[in-house]
Amino acid sequence: MTIDILGLLAEHLQNSPSATIRDALREGWAIRRRQGYSLPVTALLTLHQTMLGQCAALTGDGSTSAGRKAYRVYADRIATATRTLARCRAAASSWVGQ
Repeated sequence: MTIDILGLLAEHLQNSPSATIRDALREGWAIRRRQGYSLPVTALLTLHQTMLGQCAALTGDGSTSAGRKAYRVYADRIATATRTLARCRAAASSWVGQ
């Protein structure tokens, strides 16, 4: 599944202890957006959720409003993808049962 991750989060994850995350980021390409950029990352939904968990530090005390917003946007994108996947699975299972 491909989900765009904002550049601020991608930069934070460049030093991730997980080689899988670093590899997923390396396969993306930067898309310039006004003041920043986004990076489309193709990975399993569980990897996107892991990446979001590693970015949680950007929402803590002393974090910037840009970091909190980037985290929130990525979390919303993952939540939307999760809901869409669940609906597709439900539709597929009801279709197979007919």
